[in-house]
Amino acid sequence: MAPHLAFTRLIHSDWSVDSRKRWTAIAICTKSEWYVERVEPTPPEAELLDYLFDETHLTLAGFDFVIGLPSFYIDQIKSAFGEEFVFPDLLTALAEKRWTNFFVVAARTDDISLTRPFYPHRALRGVRREHLVSRLVCTSFDQLLRQCDRTTVRRRAASPLFWTLGPKQVDKAALSGWREVLVPARQRKARLWPFDGALASSASHFLTIAETYPAESYRHVGINLHSGMSKRKQGHRKKALAGINDWCSSNRIVLSKEVGEAVEDGFGARKSGEDPFDAFAGLIAMIEVAEGRRQPSPDSNIPAQEREGWILGQTDLPIDGPVGASMFR
Repeated sequence: MAPHLAFTRLIHSDWSVDSRKRWTAIAICTKSEWYVERVEPTPPEAELLDYLFDETHLTLAGFDFVIGLPSFYIDQIKSAFGEEFVFPDLLTALAEKRWTNFFVVAARTDDISLTRPFYPHRALRGVRREHLVSRLVCTSFDQLLRQCDRTTVRRRAASPLFWTLGPKQVDKAALSGWREVLVPARQRKARLWPFDGALASSASHFLTIAETYPAESYRHVGINLHSGMSKRKQGHRKKALAGINDWCSSNRIVLSKEVGEAVEDGFGARKSGEDPFDAFAGLIAMIEVAEGRRQPSPDSNIPAQEREGWILGQTDLPIDGPVGASMFR
């Protein structure tokens, strides 16, 4: 069992390019339990940042967007510019002139470059993955995956970084999260896990930010969203959450009246109930890590984590063989 961490507040945000689909769940640590006080729409950027930096708490904040870069891309940047840097260095470098277009998704194949790697701006006839592979000088599309994105024994690969098409694409959400949250948070001295050291060493700082993946976290707690079920359906969400009250009772987690009612209701009848559902699921999984009942990451893979980033609470390593198609993201 991992050590209990000293964080006094956990915040989990289910993120989206569309600000209307962003939801945040919050838990406070008391002397004897974790109190899940609310699940609510995520406030605008400035308000969110001020809330994150509330110095009355030691906060671990999880965000459902990619926080890191694949090793292949890091190697390409080093080859082109003679610089060895990882993700936090990029957040600082983005202020430099040569990175001006980094947040501008390439509309044409010729627009793709190391400093403008996201593609395509929108789906057009003839747009292919091979365009991105060719322009970034990859040998395969799989090189755009980090270790933690690859297929494991329990799930297929996540969607690769830089490719912006498909209903489960994460890249534009990552861009908005980096621009709206991480760059300003880093300017205010937020720590980024795992780049700034072990999670235990971060627990004495006012704010530490980590990457989460709700679909990975379901199986870490009492949320049973099985194959064939859809989190967009209220009935399926209610069924998936049927055991969560017992789970919480067994693990010293208390839900506020409002959160308890929302859980009982499957977070409402609308399809968009999937967003507060994921915000809540990710938060409960974060409590498992904070309490030391789950490792933040596999101990055997520290170098890759510190270079590429990692998903909080994912302890499975990638399996050998070809990377599967995107399943969850």
